[in-house]
Amino acid sequence: MPTPINAVCNREYLREPLDGHRNPEEIRYIVLHDTEGGTARAIAHYFHTSTAGYTHLVVDDSECYRCLTNDDIPRGAPGANEHGFHIEQCGFAKWSFVIWKSHYKTLQRAAYKTALHCHKFNIPPVFLTADLLKKGLKGVTTHAECSKAFGGDHTDPGRGWPRLLFMGLVRKYYKELENNL
Repeated sequence: MPTPINAVCNREYLREPLDGHRNPEEIRYIVLHDTEGGTARAIAHYFHTSTAGYTHLVVDDSECYRCLTNDDIPRGAPGANEHGFHIEQCGFAKWSFVIWKSHYKTLQRAAYKTALHCHKFNIPPVFLTADLLKKGLKGVTTHAECSKAFGGDHTDPGRGWPRLLFMGLVRKYYKELENNL
């Protein structure tokens, strides 16, 4: 399958979780975030040494880092940690649609990883709003929607994040993977 993204994630900063393990069959959300700066490598290193929060994957325009295994519980978005697979995109919640689009490779890489893990966890490639999260449905969402559903004040990946473009990429990669798995 021709794809502009490198599917392999560097595991240099893989860590032991502070919040324990879970059965990956319990995962029902792919949760998208932004990092508020830095490169995938720098953020993965930070998550490796921090207790404040951490995630499964960090992606940018050129790299992907794996920080936790699938059965590790992250500290990504309260209310969606035990049942979420979390992906950090290097960017800012304040970015406009135009700026996010200028980091198209980050969006492609995050969308590909989202589609791949949708297949892995039997999650449909559909977007979940806060209301749908509250109903316990499976799908793709953001930290902002998790905050609306479960409490909190995070708004990432921001109002300018190109959700429709991103979900179009997710569905495209999902279909391509379906034909090749």
